[in-house]
Amino acid sequence: MRIIKRKRSKSTDFDLVIGITGLKAGGKDEMARFLGQELGFTVRSCGDEIRDQLRRDGVEATIERQVELGNRGRLESGDIGYWAKRVLATCKGAGNRLVAVNGLRHPDEVTGLGEIAGSAFVMAGVVAPIGLRAQRLIGRGRAGDPKTIEDFLRLDDTDRGIGQPPHGQQVDRTLARVPWENVCDNRGTLEGFHDWIRAFVARVLKERGFAK
Repeated sequence: MRIIKRKRSKSTDFDLVIGITGLKAGGKDEMARFLGQELGFTVRSCGDEIRDQLRRDGVEATIERQVELGNRGRLESGDIGYWAKRVLATCKGAGNRLVAVNGLRHPDEVTGLGEIAGSAFVMAGVVAPIGLRAQRLIGRGRAGDPKTIEDFLRLDDTDRGIGQPPHGQQVDRTLARVPWENVCDNRGTLEGFHDWIRAFVARVLKERGFAK
């Protein structure tokens, strides 16, 4: 996607920052991959920051440890948007004014990115039926992924925010911050999902005074 800039806000270091949220195996990672490889965005996730920190600490980056460190970082910093802000700082260093921040799991992360990126910031949500998400995640086979439907449902409840503290994961509440027109129901074909992403990016760029 070739972008011709019509105007640039003096209040931000970015032209467009897309925050991506959604429950596990809904399609967040595929959206982030497509934005990076096909549309030229710098892509970084809160999970990337957390996993990098675990590696620096010499700890295996299992899902459970990522959840624990993510919660601890938010709690100890006193800033629920802590990891999201770290992501944006990393992306700023890359020098690309088109950025996608994947894996937002708390509404305060949305607020924090909005404070930094201003009018350049927009949220996107990716959803899919729970049975399809379970099939995808169990079949993915990454280290630390659930192996049974029971394991998946426990992980999914945690991700959604069920039984979690205020500083913990709250994906249901985060999805509620996404305008309905920015939510993709990703139960169809991969080609259809990619078409939705292209149309979404074209629309939000046009709304911000850019054209391709």
